[in-house]
Amino acid sequence: MKLKTVSVDLEAFKMLRRVRTKHESYGDVIRRVFAEHADEIDLDRYLADMIANPPQVNTELLRRRQKNPPRSRRPARHAHAV
Repeated sequence: MKLKTVSVDLEAFKMLRRVRTKHESYGDVIRRVFAEHADEIDLDRYLADMIANPPQVNTELLRRRQKNPPRSRRPARHAHAV
């Protein structure tokens, strides 16, 4: 299984921790919670609303980010010479 690291704020982390069971990973918690609420989402209504009211895009910011993408705060991993 491929893994992806995500960052959440402290409040979101506490919410995840509260609903997590003893032998459950945080990924399992997220999948379970989304599955429980999947039936509540009216996808047709959501898509119709997105088409009627598309999100506003800051094209200037988008162009700047494409030219100079933000760098990660993580230190670079360098291959060690043998």
